[in-house]
Amino acid sequence: MRGSHVLKISLFLMLFVVLVAFTQLVAGASVPWQTWSEAPFAQAKAEKKLVLVDLSAEWCGFCKKMDATTWRDPQVLAAIEKNYVPIKIVDEKDPELAARYRDYGRPAVIIMDADGRELMHKRGYMKPQWMEWLLQAVVQEQGSDEL
Repeated sequence: MRGSHVLKISLFLMLFVVLVAFTQLVAGASVPWQTWSEAPFAQAKAEKKLVLVDLSAEWCGFCKKMDATTWRDPQVLAAIEKNYVPIKIVDEKDPELAARYRDYGRPAVIIMDADGRELMHKRGYMKPQWMEWLLQAVVQEQGSDEL
């Protein structure tokens, strides 16, 4: 009986360690943001993807919440990986671009085509499920599931 009990505890501990490791791996996943330049747009054109722009600011509480939730959600990450080239603009790091999009508020999301033409923008915090739906809807509106 004692050996069986030790085996169960050992299996439980191994399972717990695997679960913790997996949680850390998933929790560590985030959007591979690029900075604004010609390169992400060229990449989008070459890969037939759209450009996703995250407008953020260091003072913005909801921006931090999106970084911790929405931009780490596995379904959101999969949607971005499949159809988008992501760019992050942080007000304090790029004041010129921030000024260009000042009226959009923070946080805000802009979706553009590979030529830089704005397709839509949305201001405010977005829950992960809403972001996933938005990303899928814009792709579908562009005429196909694969751009």
